[in-house]
Amino acid sequence: MKYFILIALGALFTANAGAHPDHNEIGMRQEAAAMTEATRAFLATLNEEQRESVQFDLDDTDARRGWSNLPTAMVPRAGLTIRGLDDTQRIALHGMLARGLSSEGYGEAMHIMSLEESLHAGLSQMIAAQGDDLTAERRAQGEAFLASYDPENYWVRIFGTPGSDAWSWVFDGHHLAITATVVEGRIAFTPVFLGAAPQMMMAGSSAGHRALQHELDRVSDLMASFDAAQIDALVQSTTRDDAAEFAGPGWAPEADAAPLGLSAATLTEDQQLLLRRAIREFIGAASSAAADAQLAHIESDGLEALHLAWWGDAGDLSRRFMLRISGPSLHIDFAREGQSDDGDVNHVHIIVRDPANEYGENWLESHYEEAHED
Repeated sequence: MKYFILIALGALFTANAGAHPDHNEIGMRQEAAAMTEATRAFLATLNEEQRESVQFDLDDTDARRGWSNLPTAMVPRAGLTIRGLDDTQRIALHGMLARGLSSEGYGEAMHIMSLEESLHAGLSQMIAAQGDDLTAERRAQGEAFLASYDPENYWVRIFGTPGSDAWSWVFDGHHLAITATVVEGRIAFTPVFLGAAPQMMMAGSSAGHRALQHELDRVSDLMASFDAAQIDALVQSTTRDDAAEFAGPGWAPEADAAPLGLSAATLTEDQQLLLRRAIREFIGAASSAAADAQLAHIESDGLEALHLAWWGDAGDLSRRFMLRISGPSLHIDFAREGQSDDGDVNHVHIIVRDPANEYGENWLESHYEEAHED
């Protein structure tokens, strides 16, 4: 029974990814139009000073690439913060975000933002407990982070003119960075950063609430399917400390980098279906047609073009680890974070990138070339 369920899931992945490319194209144009309308509606709620703060030139690649997952106490942001918006403006902003993401992605983003309250409360208790033992410098640092850990401390930037052939937006803050680039009705949604601390609430009325749990579950299912020889090929180091650089802010793919780890070409049919399920989960924050188009690119490359690499204890996902899934049109890093294996590891980071069309720049280059033809 399990085999037939997996076959059905694989067929669904393949059908969505490439069986109806015209449907994907139509769907993505519809999604791009809806997101454009919602972004225009948001801009219409702003006064002149706010519009000047939130709008950037599309060619300002430093600002477009200047997102971060770190707290604003460490990396200040540009644009407009939620805290500075009135109710009407907030409603319009969330309209834009909801149109730019799937229902799953929007829900995950809201959950991640809400976790800032838990971080704020925990740090506040820590500062109070240490009292006079804190130096003035450490107290000032703590207070800066207290101000940073805030569900309203998320920032939006819009690049170019929504409704033109090419435009973009970025929404980021602690543990969350979402990008969307529209080029001639197509949507590029990478990079996407999702993180959670705590990943699971351990006490209080929210005890047991989980963030990014399905991503963790899909990886757990995949890892449990590997035999000893596959684990040997997969694991690069048994310690997370030796992991490759997490593909976060400032990271760029190396065109000539040798693939690491286990080739997806060597996986059994059932394991390839489990890998497809995991990939679908990781890119599920994107709007449906945009995600389907990305799946089509991955299938076009061939699943055998993907490689998987692991750092950490491959048999215990409750300890620190990093999984990498990499290929021509996909790069995923998924890590359980923490200062040490014996410390607090209730903390995960996910990054999804597309080496072939990061920030939609492959489309943008073609767009500019065509626009300047004589």
